Amino acid sequence: MEDVRSRSPKRVQGNGDPREVWIDGTLVATQEAVHYVNLLDDGTVVGIVQFRGDADRLTTIEDESPEIISCTVTGGETWLAYLHYEPEEFETALYERIDTEAVSIDWPVVETADGLRLTLFGKDAALRELTTDIPEELDVTLKRAGEYQPDMDDPAEQLTTRQKEIARAALAAGYYDIPRRATQRDLAAELGVSRGTIGDHLRRIETKIIRSVIV
Repeated sequence: MEDVRSRSPKRVQGNGDPREVWIDGTLVATQEAVHYVNLLDDGTVVGIVQFRGDADRLTTIEDESPEIISCTVTGGETWLAYLHYEPEEFETALYERIDTEAVSIDWPVVETADGLRLTLFGKDAALRELTTDIPEELDVTLKRAGEYQPDMDDPAEQLTTRQKEIARAALAAGYYDIPRRATQRDLAAELGVSRGTIGDHLRRIETKIIRSVIV
């Protein structure tokens, strides 16, 4: 396990602090955590990011930043933005390296004034290979290395073993990709259960995770 700091995976900010999103000279939202990022087959990226601020105004980022393909948000004081965007070259290289080296990210990832703080876990050799071959555009600092200790406050820890299995299958199949590459019927056939059972599991999974983040 390694704790590292690097630049944010998506820079929609504009006034110095990497956590802040500014539109037309106005502070619209402040980023609090990155809950998921995935590099799609077409080279674009989807991510789920937690913000505090004006959710409705953030959706206009599509008009301000050409690289943002779409932005949808949930409601509440602290809310989630689902971003679909064109990544910079160094981002693509980083995500591809993580996949190649069989290294995983311990979500959520937290943005700080110094950059993005993330925990990677995997075999020592894979972690060393990754950190020595990170793109030059990323300014990376290794903060700590040692045995992996899962965060019990992680929303995923609230899921049952079966729910985790279904969530992983849904992610792997592309159920949460844009456009969606798998349906509930596809997941039901893969896991050998009814479509209604899959739908019920997914609703319970999404409810647990969203409540753990928002409430």
